[in-house]
Amino acid sequence: MTRHRPWLVPVVGAAIAIAVLWFYLSKSHPDERAIAAAEDEVYEAVVRDMVTPTHGEATTNQLVFEDNVQVGLMTGEGEGGCKESVRQRLRLDDAPPFNTFADKVYRLVTRGWYDDSPRPDTIQDFVEKSCAKGPLSRTFHTDLPRVFIEPNSVLFDIVAADRNGLKDFRQTFPKAAGIISLSHVGFDSGLHGAMVSSSFVCGGLCGEGKLYVLRKTSGKWEVVSSSIIWVS
Repeated sequence: MTRHRPWLVPVVGAAIAIAVLWFYLSKSHPDERAIAAAEDEVYEAVVRDMVTPTHGEATTNQLVFEDNVQVGLMTGEGEGGCKESVRQRLRLDDAPPFNTFADKVYRLVTRGWYDDSPRPDTIQDFVEKSCAKGPLSRTFHTDLPRVFIEPNSVLFDIVAADRNGLKDFRQTFPKAAGIISLSHVGFDSGLHGAMVSSSFVCGGLCGEGKLYVLRKTSGKWEVVSSSIIWVS
């Protein structure tokens, strides 16, 4: 029969290959423990990038973190509005569908050499998590001593008459340069790419916010790009 239908063998072979590929790419997402471990590794990479200049050593001797994750939820804003405003504020383009067969094939083929642009599923996961409140992880590693605080408990450059029970940041943490806030981390489905936003506040008119894109290469998370999203 195959002699009269030479196309049959390659068609059947292609169908089997597609079925196997679809099964492979449709496997369940990593479990919560794997995601939590990856999030800690991403935080470690981002913090090291934040505090270490291109040339020279870190300019601070202590790290002060906001005790909760940075969220994009504004006062009186619903979850749907939050997701849309996060996309607009962080200038995230509308992502194409990330769970199509074509996208799954792309992820398989490009596994291990992503470019600097985040994958659509990474963007979607980041946007979803950006609207969820919660405590910041305490288990990620830092090279410097660190502390976690409620940001509203301190102020910068306050005078005695304006204290109202608040502490002066620089008097309380003389070895720190400012307060670091980190968002939840958005991942692709294979935990090979990540996005996270940060803010660093060092005074009323001192600080900046960044959006980081990371990639896992040879078992280690590396920052591949960062962009400033606000500055004061």
